Amino acid sequence: MEDEGRKYWLSVTAFLVVFIAVVVTFSMFMQQTSNRIVSQAGQYVTDATNQTAKLVATFMQNTQKDIETIAALASESPDAAAIVTSEEWLRDVGEISPFDTIDFVDAAGMQHSPGREPVNVSDRPYYQKAMAGESGIECVFNTRLTHENLIYFYAPVREGADGPVVGLLLAHYGEGRLTELLQNSFFGYESHVLLCLPTGEVVAASNGSFVGLNVIEEAGEGLGMDGASIEELEEAFAGQDGLTFTYDGTSGVGSACVTNVPGLDWSILETFPPAATSQMIDAANEGGWSALFVIVMVFIVVIVGIVAFNNHRHRRLARSMKDRIDVQTGVGKLTERLVLIDLVRNHFRYMSGPVTPNDPYNLEGPYEEMVDRLEGLVVGDEAKRDVRERFSAGAIMAAMPPGIDNLGFEYQFDRGGDLKWEDINLICVERDEFGRPTRVVYTTQDVTVMKAREKQLQQAMEDSYRAAVAANNAKSDFLSRMSHDIRIPMNAIIGMTELARMSEGDPARVDDCLAKIALSSNHLLSLINEVLDLSMIENGRLVLSVGTVDLRALVAEVETVFAPRCDEAHLDLSVTMEDVAHPIVEADELRLQQVFINMLGNAVKFTPAGGSVSVRVIEHPVRIEGCSDYEFVFADTGCGMAPEFLEHVFEPFAREHDSRTERVEGTGLGLSIVQSVVSLMGGTVEVESAPEAGTTFTVHVNLRHGECDGGEPAAEGDPAPANRDAFAGARALLVEDNELNSEIAAALLESLGMEVECAFDGQEALDALAASEPGHFSVVLMDIQMPVMNGLEATRAIRASERPDVAALPVVVLSANAFAEDVHESKRAGADDHLSKPISVKDLAATLGAILG
Repeated sequence: MEDEGRKYWLSVTAFLVVFIAVVVTFSMFMQQTSNRIVSQAGQYVTDATNQTAKLVATFMQNTQKDIETIAALASESPDAAAIVTSEEWLRDVGEISPFDTIDFVDAAGMQHSPGREPVNVSDRPYYQKAMAGESGIECVFNTRLTHENLIYFYAPVREGADGPVVGLLLAHYGEGRLTELLQNSFFGYESHVLLCLPTGEVVAASNGSFVGLNVIEEAGEGLGMDGASIEELEEAFAGQDGLTFTYDGTSGVGSACVTNVPGLDWSILETFPPAATSQMIDAANEGGWSALFVIVMVFIVVIVGIVAFNNHRHRRLARSMKDRIDVQTGVGKLTERLVLIDLVRNHFRYMSGPVTPNDPYNLEGPYEEMVDRLEGLVVGDEAKRDVRERFSAGAIMAAMPPGIDNLGFEYQFDRGGDLKWEDINLICVERDEFGRPTRVVYTTQDVTVMKAREKQLQQAMEDSYRAAVAANNAKSDFLSRMSHDIRIPMNAIIGMTELARMSEGDPARVDDCLAKIALSSNHLLSLINEVLDLSMIENGRLVLSVGTVDLRALVAEVETVFAPRCDEAHLDLSVTMEDVAHPIVEADELRLQQVFINMLGNAVKFTPAGGSVSVRVIEHPVRIEGCSDYEFVFADTGCGMAPEFLEHVFEPFAREHDSRTERVEGTGLGLSIVQSVVSLMGGTVEVESAPEAGTTFTVHVNLRHGECDGGEPAAEGDPAPANRDAFAGARALLVEDNELNSEIAAALLESLGMEVECAFDGQEALDALAASEPGHFSVVLMDIQMPVMNGLEATRAIRASERPDVAALPVVVLSANAFAEDVHESKRAGADDHLSKPISVKDLAATLGAILG
């Protein structure tokens, strides 16, 4: 009984020790969590500061270009000095420019501002730099005109484009503009963002109260920086290295980062609010506190259970022996082999295990004999040495100090030519008074199947990881290229729009700008269409629309499109058709044309001047009656591709990165789309290429012969310009909820000579038709996505009208929904045709001409 009581109190003590250890462990864990959150906040503010610095740099550079452009325009005036000193000129330029004010400083250093007396600023550094022909950005504290702290953007004004400097233009934004630019927050808490000089003085801030303060001096007076010194802060503001540090705030620990603004010697200091850090720490530790509470409750329940169990211990003693026997029986059934080892007597005895005639062994004997047999069964010299070292009696005793009752091993065994993996467990069942193991149970389990599954799972995980990494890298590369490729035409559109506005008196310049805007818009639309095509392919929504195609006309059209591009790039273009006895085929003309355009487009882009590009169309007979194998060969003498890249050439977003291809624009989707389209047609695409040896793509497609009318293919080209007389007297009901789109569509219709009435939703269109006289409207042009009633509902209502003239009225859908299912949905609703936005006047005229006759 005394032994039982001692064991009872030892159990209670052990649970208390474990409980205290768990509490201490959780406390350390939550402290580590807090440290991790602070470190994570530092990374957040570092990333945000770098982004803000890039944003400020871009803003400053664009602003500087604006004032330089205005100064250049002023310099081209016949009498630049007289014009720019004019208050009327300064006021007019200030109104049309993005700046709050624009001032002029003459050669004598007098600053002229509308409505103010001139002020001498000849001692200002920006005056001296501008008179030397430089332009730039400078912060001026306590300006002489307004006594404000301003950031000036200045540029010299010359007498003519290359003449002497006659003064300079000064421009600035109000404090609110920069304050708005620097606004930022983290998780709903306002962040302080400061634009500072190298000396630490604040030029602009998200909170105006910081402007004019010196951050370095404030830090020296008690900012409470942790992990950074004032010297490091000074070096960071001087632009040597970025600096991220923590500081003590009223609501906890905050983080801050200082980084240089690219292109300027100024710096951005941004803070991560202490309140946000505290909120993140509280959220992260909330689960820990809950878990700790649960553990405390569990330990209380366990202690209560131990007390209750002790009261019933005597009644359970009688059943304990039977329970032990049952457990031993269950373990014997669970394991393949069960051996009892007496380390003191150096003896082993098999309790259970298979014995076969071709694998005899002693069931009892000296323990060294068992170790020798085990060494002979395991596969591999290293495994044999491992068994000899780990399974000696001394090694087992050393590996099983008090508290460690189980040792696990895994080896491959050769049992009579049958290779299998077995899991070995050594379980201590008895110790001496010094805690050393004296009796050990040896068990084995066959884990060959589990090992194979584990290997398969590991291989699958590795394959999935590699695929995920490849997909992520391709996505990142694609996003980077798309950002670059989209910004190029967008920059051209925005820039040419501004130039057109500034060239109102020069019609030729305006026409040139508009032409370039249209070119850039078409380029941007082609990029979007490629991404949409890939999305349809990946979602299984790309469906072929089979019709009759004349390969001669298709080849001629492609040659017409690419001949000017090849001439401009100084390339030889060769297009031939060989043994084509059946030029009329059944195929999707649009997708087949897409294959030709994508292939030729790549060939032209990646072939340097002086090279050649060729297209060959060859017909091969097949055994299927009425069909032929059509071979399309696209060859070029361009830069070629490396062998390792050929395996990935048809993957989405894949592009070879080297000096030969980096300057070529593209999304990396063209070849992927080509392969998908050709696969839908039941064909194949093959590629042969080598670096600097050109590339050849070969497309094979089995196509059924179409019905030929016997005539030559009609020459395809741009349709004749719209004839205003053809639509004279026709009246269109334009249904469009977007005012700008409505204005554009109405102008296009009026340019064709039509009269236009507008409605702004489907219900308003139905009301207009109901109120109209028969024959009043010739056609309805219907948008789809509109409030009150959408375009499809309105079209169905028109077709269901009780008035025969309204029910028969032609309806053309004008929509930004451009997928094939969108067109089918419009036709099912009763529309006569579907035009996808953006709409060209050529397509509009052709559609209306076909419908109205």
